[in-house]
Amino acid sequence: MYKIFLTAGFFILLGCAANTVDTANTAVATVALPPPPVVSPAETLASVQCGAGEFRGFGTGVKEEEAVNAARSSIARQVHSSVKVSEKQIQSQRILNGDESLSSRFVAETAVESALSNAHDARVLRIAHGTYEAGAVVCMSRADAAKGFAEHQRRVADSLEFAANASLEAKHPKRKNEAWQRTQALWNEFARLQIMLDGLGAERADYWEPLNATYVQVREAYLNYCKAQKLHWEDTESECSDAMFSVLSGRVKMEKAECQGESGLKLKLACSERCIPSSFGGIECSFTPSLSIESCEGESYLLLKVQKPVLGRDVHNASKAKDNLMEKLSSAEFLSEWEKELKGWIPLCAE
Repeated sequence: MYKIFLTAGFFILLGCAANTVDTANTAVATVALPPPPVVSPAETLASVQCGAGEFRGFGTGVKEEEAVNAARSSIARQVHSSVKVSEKQIQSQRILNGDESLSSRFVAETAVESALSNAHDARVLRIAHGTYEAGAVVCMSRADAAKGFAEHQRRVADSLEFAANASLEAKHPKRKNEAWQRTQALWNEFARLQIMLDGLGAERADYWEPLNATYVQVREAYLNYCKAQKLHWEDTESECSDAMFSVLSGRVKMEKAECQGESGLKLKLACSERCIPSSFGGIECSFTPSLSIESCEGESYLLLKVQKPVLGRDVHNASKAKDNLMEKLSSAEFLSEWEKELKGWIPLCAE
């Protein structure tokens, strides 16, 4: 009986060992199976297309909101690229006056770089989720893309009309120049926006033609004003007057001539000149100029003064002291201020 028990025990042990080996083999086979393929949002959404003629934007992000914002930014870049142009616009006029002709040309060469203000209006077509990120496809029609530019142009049109009327009505020389510069800047912006809208296939607004005609009228009036408006230097026939005219006329266009009629500005110089013994020894010569800007009819606009006189010294000789004075005058600090002020009064004529 003892032997039979051992034999049975041996068969039991063999059976357990066989079962253990089979289980291990089965586990190894399961681990060796390949993982399922990972599909990115870009692959999932590759076949998702917008309508004919629409802008399609795609973007990704950790969250849906980030993906949608990235897709809308993509549309904004596409709109910008689709209408980016470098275009020369020329408007020419000829004014005949006997043998004299005045030709003017307005040239604007510009790369249109306006941002899409209503990218948030792009509609979300599809969102897909990947393992680590989300993806989105958004769509926008060309008509919707044009809406933001059209609204901006309407606001510019209101400002342009106001500035144009101010330019026509202004009598004060400096205010007239400022109104014209603002009119021209607004017109350039207005025209650039129109290029954007034309590129998007939008119809021109009702105010385009009237404002275009108004701008041409204002520009012609300003060109005529430019032709007549000059700076007239009223010569006092003094050394200071000659020296000041020589220096200033090299910086700002002016002429020694009497005003003819009502057009133009008159520059009247007052200048204290003296040569005296210097407290430091020797001879000291000085100019203390002031300049009045007036209309040719005598209306006073502005008086320019200096903070301190221009000085020239020499140990013994008054003539050399004056030479030093003239040399220092050409580089005096106040001249830059006067030059800037005078350029604000003369018209900036189109070439």
